[in-house]
Amino acid sequence: MVTGHADVTAVLRDPATFSSAVVPRVPPRDRARLAGFTDWSARWLFFQDPPEHSVRRAPVSRALSPRTVSGLAPSIDDLALRLAARLPAAGFDVLLDYAHPLAARVVAGLLCRPGPETEAFLARARALERADADARDPAAREAGLTAMAEATQAVRDQLASGARLAPVPAHLRAAWPGDDDTAGAHSLMLLFAGVETTQNLVANAVHLLLLDASRWPALTPATLAGTVEEATRLAPPVLGVLRRATRETALSGVPVAAGAELVVMTAAANRDPARFPDPERFDPSRSPNPHLSFGLGPHYCPGAALTRLTAQAALTALRARFPRLSLDGPVTWRAHDPIVHAPTSLPVRAGPGPAGG
Repeated sequence: MVTGHADVTAVLRDPATFSSAVVPRVPPRDRARLAGFTDWSARWLFFQDPPEHSVRRAPVSRALSPRTVSGLAPSIDDLALRLAARLPAAGFDVLLDYAHPLAARVVAGLLCRPGPETEAFLARARALERADADARDPAAREAGLTAMAEATQAVRDQLASGARLAPVPAHLRAAWPGDDDTAGAHSLMLLFAGVETTQNLVANAVHLLLLDASRWPALTPATLAGTVEEATRLAPPVLGVLRRATRETALSGVPVAAGAELVVMTAAANRDPARFPDPERFDPSRSPNPHLSFGLGPHYCPGAALTRLTAQAALTALRARFPRLSLDGPVTWRAHDPIVHAPTSLPVRAGPGPAGG
């Protein structure tokens, strides 16, 4: 396990020594059913090394560039305001009732045409969210597996239909003409990576703000960007990544054998006192804030701008709707995945918490 900021940085910047080709294994009982999904997911950027990674990353980065994403800001802001307006002051679940619908609809706008295609996408995204939250529930797991297979087939059908495509599939097909597998795989990647990461960052940020009664009232347009960055540092939705050493090497004097698989804990690096003064303190004005939650180097998250924009819109709309907000009961957390940090339920209500909290 790699935890220090300097060592994590060194690993992320050196794909020649620390390979990303560590593809998660599918249980044998699910392999036939998910054959189409696993064929495509193995092509995702996460699991590629240069030079192939560089070739595949460029079109995805252009489709999700900060310039492109900035043009989506008015529609994402409006969506967040509309979803927040429906939330009852008596109480709601931030993850289930707000963060997930927002993230899913933002991604649907990039991947799907309006109408039945979007509605089917949202239903699958919800099934996947529940499968992740209730991994030990056989019914939720079954629904999640079905959604994975159906989502893969839906993208295949989109590309094969000859109909006008949604923005991201259209961009990727133009980048890889004649290679619908690569275009489809990276469209599918946005469903699985984009929705979950964004919804969990929003939920984690709200939870972090509500842990201290002074934080929610202090959220203003002036502190918004810094708040999102600090929440991303202290409560990232992804705690680390996997790498495999391609040769014998060492990190901070500790030998690493060729072929060794490493858990690279970016979340631990974000709290390294050698890099962050008073690292446990929540400080929206922290500058610089070189957190590693979106990665670094060639594998820096191509969707980072979209996730930041959506998180900022989410907090802005929620703060405007509820000037006072507090936790309302126990928060439950995902316990089956050591790499993902997110609540499965985050109940809140308008007004102060107990004893003014």
